[in-house]
Amino acid sequence: MEEEKIERLRERILQCPICMDEYKDPRLLTCHHSVCMCCLEDFVRSSSSTGRMFRCPSCRADVCVPRGGVKDFPPNFYINCIQDEIGTKPYFGTCDICSKDWLVSQYRCVECDLDICRFCVHEHRLFKEHTSRKPNIIRIETGNTSLPLASQRTCEHHPDETPQMYCCTCNIPICITCLCDFHKKHETLPLVKKLNSAAKQLQCKLDQIQTDLIQVNKAISDLDNLEATMNKNSDEVVTEIRHQARRLTLAIDKMADASVQQVIDYKNKINPDIHAYKTELKNFSDILQKGSTFLEDIQEGDVSLELIETFQKYLTGVDLTRKSVCNKEIYQKYFSFQPGQSVERFGFFGVHFGSLQTEHDSVVFLANSSERRKVTDICRLVLEKITLSRLVSSLVVCFVLIGIFKLAWFLVVNDFERFPLETFVGLVFITYIFIAAIFAYRKA
Repeated sequence: MEEEKIERLRERILQCPICMDEYKDPRLLTCHHSVCMCCLEDFVRSSSSTGRMFRCPSCRADVCVPRGGVKDFPPNFYINCIQDEIGTKPYFGTCDICSKDWLVSQYRCVECDLDICRFCVHEHRLFKEHTSRKPNIIRIETGNTSLPLASQRTCEHHPDETPQMYCCTCNIPICITCLCDFHKKHETLPLVKKLNSAAKQLQCKLDQIQTDLIQVNKAISDLDNLEATMNKNSDEVVTEIRHQARRLTLAIDKMADASVQQVIDYKNKINPDIHAYKTELKNFSDILQKGSTFLEDIQEGDVSLELIETFQKYLTGVDLTRKSVCNKEIYQKYFSFQPGQSVERFGFFGVHFGSLQTEHDSVVFLANSSERRKVTDICRLVLEKITLSRLVSSLVVCFVLIGIFKLAWFLVVNDFERFPLETFVGLVFITYIFIAAIFAYRKA
């Protein structure tokens, strides 16, 4: 009976007319009605354009704001004394996600305006999209926060019992009855030990995720440097082309514009690819950061079966995202401009504008060490082949030169009539092939 009277007293006297909740710092208006201080500030700000006059939310009477602002409204000491006597009403809200009336919510998401229990908060942290990088979830005081529950599950075969053991053979939580009936010969251990082991595994996953996060952030930094270098290179080449074009006549401006457009087109073509990949890496970084923050914020009593399953779902998403962003190869093209020369003779003006040369390269981001080793081996093999080909060419040139010198020496020392005709024709043919090879090499 006393509790009912107190509740009626709260509803009639201690309830704010704006937020419909119990007063927090009640302020007395000139019409003798009371409003919470925070509610009064928001109400005046939204209902009054000048901030000097508003209507009471209870009686609609005009109320003038004091010169010092809303804070100058006097506190209602009468309501404060009543609250001190009967005490503040404890909070017994239920979870807005699972809606179990027997489970008191202990957390609140400020962005989503949801009351969340201790078991649903894990999935809300990992998979709910928030405007900020870290969800703004606060812990709230409730009427009964000391529930000794490790999970909200019950046994599948015995709904009246809660799991207290864990079967390692079947990988399921079981109750004592199931242990005696269906899992006699299976490997089992107390559920508390399983949760402690899971906590250690989560710590290992935290270290792995933080390592991946460092690598992804480094890749993003390298990608930014690559973009800056390529943009700087493109801008320098464009400037050089412009300087060369200004020294020439208007007749060759089209050639300059064509060369400039080629560089700009490539820059406009490669930048969206770089930005798209950088966006993927940032998203992957956010996912890893969210997992890292989630694991860092886990407390001893938070480890539960729901947390383990939720984190397994999270790891699956991380692996899929990692496959899409790892071993990404970005192809590069660097430009260099070789200015030409102009000649003026006998009233004619000849000019060679210049040539735009390109160099191709590629960079692999987040590549495995084995793949990097393969690329290094291929490059070394190509260099060895190039060196071997040059060596063979040099030997051939030496042998041909020796043959020509022998022919000349033989013709000078010996009589030309005694020289065999077949040998002479062969040496002339070799000389011709050698000269043709030199010109072909120079042309190539």
